[in-house]
Amino acid sequence: MGETKSKEERYNEARILHKSLDEKLQMLQEKPYLTEDEELEIKLLKKKKLYFKDLMERIKEEKDS
Repeated sequence: MGETKSKEERYNEARILHKSLDEKLQMLQEKPYLTEDEELEIKLLKKKKLYFKDLMERIKEEKDS
């Protein structure tokens, strides 16, 4: 009962996660030298960021429908 999150809640969660991934990504990109693990982490962060951006767009389209 009432377990389903509203579209607005889902959108806000995706936005917050996207922002935190972006901050972590910026922090790594500011380093003068990256290890192989850090380079891999950057690639993963970018993919996750894109996922949440796409999710926000889909939720936005749901709202407009």
